[in-house]
Amino acid sequence: MDYQKVGISALSTYVPPYRVDLEKWSDWTHQSWDKIKQVIGTGFRMLGPNQTIYTMAANAVLDLILSNKIKPSEIGFLALGTESSTDNSAGSIIIKGMIDKELRNRSMQPISKNCEVPEFKQACLSGIYAVKNAVRFIKTDAPSLKAIVVCSDIALYQLG
Repeated sequence: MDYQKVGISALSTYVPPYRVDLEKWSDWTHQSWDKIKQVIGTGFRMLGPNQTIYTMAANAVLDLILSNKIKPSEIGFLALGTESSTDNSAGSIIIKGMIDKELRNRSMQPISKNCEVPEFKQACLSGIYAVKNAVRFIKTDAPSLKAIVVCSDIALYQLG
């Protein structure tokens, strides 16, 4: 039996620019620093005023393409895994549009119009489902193309 190897070739990340120092936050809110540090950690990132899960994902994918010299025409599958989707009618195609716009601004070709752009919504598992479907795409539909999976979420918690 002829097996085609499929694996992860590259990784890229994007984190929002603003960071909350939880030790200072604990003092300000009169919360136990020891408990906060043990349960949550030392800090977390916050989105800027014009950022969404889509802009974070687009930034990560654009960095992946540029840093690894990926030809956009070779991308046949661009999946978003999230539990924080805000646009149930358009979904992850928004990310492709942002990436294509920036690629054109850099005088580069956009991602192929034939690229599949699914969105997977499931708490905790959406990224895994996206990876499984990327593997399926490469193994069964387009072994000569590349698949990109991007995961993006916003965690919001009540104070206290």
